[in-house]
Amino acid sequence: MANLPPRKFSTSSKTSKQDASPLQILLQMGFPKNRALKALAATGNRSVQLASDWLLTHVNDSSIDDNQPREYIFYASPTGPLLKQLHEFWEKSKSIGKWNGAHNFPPHITLVSFFKAADDTSLQLAKAVKQVVEMVGNPPTSQPKLEPYVSHNFMGLFISEEHAEYLKKIAVQFVKEVSSISTNLEAHVKSLHITLAYHFDVSAFDALKTLVEGLKPESLTSWELRLYSRDPRFANHSVHKVVQNYVPEASDELELVIGDYIYIEEKQLESSQDGWVHGTSWLTGVSGYLPAVYTRRTAESDAWTLHRALSLGNNLGADSKSESGSDVEMTSYPHEDSPQLGLEKSEEMYKDWEKYWMTVRDVKTDGMLNVVEGGNGLDWKSEKATGNGDCKMNGDKKRRRWVFAMRHGERVDLTYGVWVPFCFDDSGKYVRKDLNMPVALGDRTGGKDSYAMDTPLTRVGQLQAQLVGEGLRASGVTVKHVYSSAALRSIETAHHFLLGLQADPSVKVRVEPGLFEYKMWHLAKGMAPFMTPLELHKAGLNVDINYKPYVDLEINTPETLEDFFIRNELVMQSAVKDTEAEGGNIIFIGHAATIDVMVLALKRLAEGKTDESNYQISKNLLRVPYCALGAMRTNPWEVVSPPCPPSINTSSARYNWKMLLDIKVDES
Repeated sequence: MANLPPRKFSTSSKTSKQDASPLQILLQMGFPKNRALKALAATGNRSVQLASDWLLTHVNDSSIDDNQPREYIFYASPTGPLLKQLHEFWEKSKSIGKWNGAHNFPPHITLVSFFKAADDTSLQLAKAVKQVVEMVGNPPTSQPKLEPYVSHNFMGLFISEEHAEYLKKIAVQFVKEVSSISTNLEAHVKSLHITLAYHFDVSAFDALKTLVEGLKPESLTSWELRLYSRDPRFANHSVHKVVQNYVPEASDELELVIGDYIYIEEKQLESSQDGWVHGTSWLTGVSGYLPAVYTRRTAESDAWTLHRALSLGNNLGADSKSESGSDVEMTSYPHEDSPQLGLEKSEEMYKDWEKYWMTVRDVKTDGMLNVVEGGNGLDWKSEKATGNGDCKMNGDKKRRRWVFAMRHGERVDLTYGVWVPFCFDDSGKYVRKDLNMPVALGDRTGGKDSYAMDTPLTRVGQLQAQLVGEGLRASGVTVKHVYSSAALRSIETAHHFLLGLQADPSVKVRVEPGLFEYKMWHLAKGMAPFMTPLELHKAGLNVDINYKPYVDLEINTPETLEDFFIRNELVMQSAVKDTEAEGGNIIFIGHAATIDVMVLALKRLAEGKTDESNYQISKNLLRVPYCALGAMRTNPWEVVSPPCPPSINTSSARYNWKMLLDIKVDES
């Protein structure tokens, strides 16, 4: 057989998974190039998902098209015990006097001062950090010594000469490497130090001096090289963290969401006569007036982006890898698992649901849509009839069915970051390392590598799904037809939803690949093969192994947003029509976009539309929490309130029991 000759010319425009860069994927999604580059730089080039999230949250940012390059700064930062000591020093110094300049930044040694660089060079800058370390070589093997220094306007720790010389070489080499990208770079080559306090009140000097003198810098420490960037528009602003939600009551007011950061000019805080100040949201880029009391000042660096963190010392050249497997790392950024996704915890909402439970669950005479002010007057009086989707409305022979859409529950990868290398032994057997992790994982094609790209739910995620099922059951609403995205997290959500619903044993999960999320979010790093119905069944999941899906999804090919919508629409409209004769309520369980896709798809079905949808990802996507439930009713089609309350929860950090070892008995 003749060898296949290499092809020199091609007219194909198809981009393979390996060739598609994050920028190309964003352009294929329809974002303008300047905005796509800005989003990638603002999120540290971590992933397409985060960049697209950033673009969606900044849809109303009036400066999004401004040509303002980000400012970068290059640090050597302590980690481990020394970092803990310095954080404790920071907290004590805050309690002594007013906010001083050192509180705006993490403990660090500045290697290169702030410099500007175009958005399309951010990835190159991050890569330069590792290249510089490879060129300069290993740091000194001895531990660095830190000498305290105290004056009336500055306090700090100066690093020993041998280690200072090594860091100076790093700084100088970095400037050489990136000089073609940015001008006016300045390497710090004089008296390298960690600043402890400056711009402090004179009255605080003695107390701060005592603190410094009591500081015994931990010599056994490790260091990281860190490249940060910031939005240059807010270089002279203070940063405030939102500690209480606020819903605007006037058009010039700014919405406050817990977890967001607000840029505020100092003069605003000093001159305000009523406690209201003008600020700009880090999360959205939108500006407006806000009550300052709903915020708390925090470090300016909390609103920075971390582009690269590279370990020195024993782990020379070791990166802090992101969960996405990206070549760069960044600080936490609002996306799926952040506090901003919670619903507003307003008293009005709780009062509404209190009325609902009292009426429907206890009195059993009416329903939410009649009880809550502004309801649309649907007849819920027959709880039993309402539940199965086969009821008659006001003498009309047409049945009013419920059609639900729900996002999956809390996922392992976005809770723990990189988890697979630590939770599978050398033989590929899963080992549970945290109580919130799954008790067991089933066998699947690709083993642990597939689990890295197709994550399961956490135990909390399983409970979230079960709570929604319990909520519908308490409301007297049953579900007869369950369709799930082929993503494992969605299938597990559907399984546990049915456990909470205590559905009839005949109701099983129909795995539908057509409900999977937008493939282009995964194209850069690839997708794992979906678990087969048999693999899912053997793993103990209640799936219909005989179900024939509407869509056979090819995981390794690109798609447009319109392609994504068309396959979801096909599944949803087909499922509604094919179950019409049998009756019964329906639920589609998938992803954050599944809910708004359901509404658009079924509204188009009601109107008989078959033309191009021009679907765009909703700007509200980031407001869809885990296990959010959307609801519609048929005959006529309309969006309605779900028949059960939402579920709000927060996250918690890992507890370190070793802190108990520090507790001492007072010997006095």
